[in-house]
Amino acid sequence: MNNIFEKVYTEKDLNNLKRLVTKDASLYKEILEIRGEIAKKQKFLGVKTLVGKILNIEKKAHERGKTKTPTNSEILVLFQNRLKEGKEILSDERKREVEQILKRLKVRSSSGVTVVSLLTKPYPCPGRCIYCPTEARMPKSYLSKEPAAARALANNFDPYLQFTSRLKALEMNGHPINKLEVIVIGGTFDYYQKDYQEYFIKEIFRSANNYKPSSNNSDEISFSNQAPLREGFSKDTSSPKTLLELQKENETANCRIIGLSTETRPDYINFETLNWLRYLGVTKIEIGVQHLDQHVLDFNAREMTRQSIADATEMMRAVGLKFVYHMMPNLPESNEEMDVQMFKDLYNSKDFHPDMLKIYPCVILKTSLLYKMFTKREYKDRDTKEIKEFTYKPYNDETLIKVLADAEKEIKNYTRVIRMIRDIPATYILASSKKSNMRELVDIYQKKRGLVQQDIRSREIREIEVEDKDFNLRVTEYETRHGKEFFLEYINAQDNDKLAGFARLRLQDDFFDEELKKQENLKVLADKVAFIRELHVYGVVKKFGEKGDQSQHVGFGKRLMAEAEKIAKENGYKKMAVISGVGVREYYKKLGYHLEGTYMVKSL
Repeated sequence: MNNIFEKVYTEKDLNNLKRLVTKDASLYKEILEIRGEIAKKQKFLGVKTLVGKILNIEKKAHERGKTKTPTNSEILVLFQNRLKEGKEILSDERKREVEQILKRLKVRSSSGVTVVSLLTKPYPCPGRCIYCPTEARMPKSYLSKEPAAARALANNFDPYLQFTSRLKALEMNGHPINKLEVIVIGGTFDYYQKDYQEYFIKEIFRSANNYKPSSNNSDEISFSNQAPLREGFSKDTSSPKTLLELQKENETANCRIIGLSTETRPDYINFETLNWLRYLGVTKIEIGVQHLDQHVLDFNAREMTRQSIADATEMMRAVGLKFVYHMMPNLPESNEEMDVQMFKDLYNSKDFHPDMLKIYPCVILKTSLLYKMFTKREYKDRDTKEIKEFTYKPYNDETLIKVLADAEKEIKNYTRVIRMIRDIPATYILASSKKSNMRELVDIYQKKRGLVQQDIRSREIREIEVEDKDFNLRVTEYETRHGKEFFLEYINAQDNDKLAGFARLRLQDDFFDEELKKQENLKVLADKVAFIRELHVYGVVKKFGEKGDQSQHVGFGKRLMAEAEKIAKENGYKKMAVISGVGVREYYKKLGYHLEGTYMVKSL
């Protein structure tokens, strides 16, 4: 059977192909062989796999008419094998198209970078939020069956092994790994001891520097016979290199870390902490905001104020960091109107204006205090100590979709909605929505009422080839408490403002100058320095030096930088700084910037 991939154009076509493969004995035999090879490689990931036994069971199951649907990674290998064997005769263009369709979770690399999430070791959290689950072998708020958490557990929370195994898996799924955004998750990062924080980040850079793409590395490394690792520390901690040396090495490595983010609480943000994070190489911070109504925050034991959220936000901006708000509709003591209002509040003052959002509707999870309150239908008042009736009722799916859709209407063009629901297995959820495709359902709802979404993610061109003449510059200005933000974007106004690239320029007053001067890694931003908090050009990730028609290679980045420099000069600024990820420093050097402290700097 030849050219079975010829008619694969959509996800639906791919699913039809999978059904064909499972029904055809010879094709499924090929899948079993591929599955065996992939399973053997799992030894590299630190996972014990009885390969022969599992494949024998699956073979017998197939003979009985019961099959396990092939994964996208298995189908991708099947496609590549059949191309080599001459069983698929396709044009080069069709080969590329089919390969794109076969990439699992294409959006993971279609926004210009490939994302890698790593989990820190189990550790106490300073928070006592009622909705947070507490699983003994996990950091606070994380569950062992969540994808990233399961990978961390399989690798004993070791950052080196997590990172290496994740790169291997991404390669197997067809994703490029030359430009990486690393997201460190696991609760309040700043609550961990500093030596562990530094160790964790060093191991990430060490792993990135050591990793060789499989096409250039025939020798498999096996970690399967290791003894258990101690509290998330790597077995190999003998590297004499400092963090700064590892970062310098990563500037020209095969796998470059172009962005690094951590999670924390707003009340843990101060200039001393931000100075330390810049030393580590952090370029983005995710903070748990959850809600802006003080009563809702208090009832859910957030133990912070709306003002502390605003203060943390302005401090993060003042040092050039990008930041993500975690927002949580459907909390106890909130309601539909309040949830939509809080998204309006994000933009109707000088206090917030998030760069990015992760929206995690509240769900009732086992091992959380909220679970006990909900099942007993009572709670203890913190002030009076009285036992009171707990009347909270989570939104049904229909209500939640409407709330999220109404909230999305308030989100501005300079904010990116990263997620609209957390990827929690349904078995953990006692009540609330179990729909894992909530964003898709909201998109359908918006289309029905004719709403064109304006957040960054909904407008990204992703892998679409573009004509640069179709895109024009648009600049959006908004004020914060101690400065002005300029959001520069190249858009196609004839195509719903499709977005090819953007930059975030900040011009701030001297309010923070004295604080900045006290911190070694931040002082370059004092005394009237303009700075770029983010530069991002969209399109399929391509290898360094590779030419193509995608927007990353038609000069949008250089144009955005030139426009930002022009605005800065017109406003009297004589110096520009960029909060560059380590792996992007070479790019800014070509634009005339040099490393000063932890920022790339240029005289205007």
